[in-house]
Amino acid sequence: MNRILRVLTNPDRLKKSLNARWQTYRHSRWQPYRMALHNRFIPRLPSETAPCTDLTEMKEVRDRVLKDTDISDHLPDLFAAALAARPKLIVELGVRGGESAFVFERISKLYGSHWVSVDIEDCSRISSYPNWYFVQSDDIQFSKQFPGFCRESGFEPSIDLLFIDTSHLYEHTVLEISHWFPFLAPECHVLFHDTNQALIVQKKDGKLVYGADNRGVIAPIEEYFGCKFDERSDFTTVRQGWIITHRAMSHGFTALHRLPELLTREE
Repeated sequence: MNRILRVLTNPDRLKKSLNARWQTYRHSRWQPYRMALHNRFIPRLPSETAPCTDLTEMKEVRDRVLKDTDISDHLPDLFAAALAARPKLIVELGVRGGESAFVFERISKLYGSHWVSVDIEDCSRISSYPNWYFVQSDDIQFSKQFPGFCRESGFEPSIDLLFIDTSHLYEHTVLEISHWFPFLAPECHVLFHDTNQALIVQKKDGKLVYGADNRGVIAPIEEYFGCKFDERSDFTTVRQGWIITHRAMSHGFTALHRLPELLTREE
């Protein structure tokens, strides 16, 4: 009994145990109960535990974290990266329930940004920000119309902040990089969600949830930069003029920041 309790109350031990025994327990009816029992005793952390801030928008984002979604743990990092980008144009690929949109709406108001969101589902009610443009479409198909769309809307197709959170499939992510990166501004930020899709993923508060169990997002990023990354661990590196920062927890979040002066130096 003591051994069982030690496993259930230790997130790392439970995660390793479940991953190691996945094939054995794949069809076991008890596996969800093990995870549920473990998660039952881990309360959601309140936003007040974070360091103080005098930026109202940051406070709102921290409170949003309590909603506990698949991206909630990364919302503060998403907000900080977007704030640092000082974007004139934001492009968001993948809207769904509007969690990333909650961040981008506040960033857009702070900087007076133009903000374009693309999703195959109708997400047109997510925001009422005047300079928000929602496009219901496959994002690869829309990329072919993007330059004309921007100019008709009164701004240039030069993306300062690109966020990608769509199908998480390898082939699709490869196409997104090849179709959307040509529109990036010389200095820009690109943010990817779901870059650590293990079978079992640990949230920031220690809870365990199921992941997609594939490398559909991180693998295309590796191919683009021509090197291997260990998405199971946090890392920061510089490659081909980009600062690459990765957070492994909670499905993974990877931020790319391109600096033209670094690219010129490498050349």
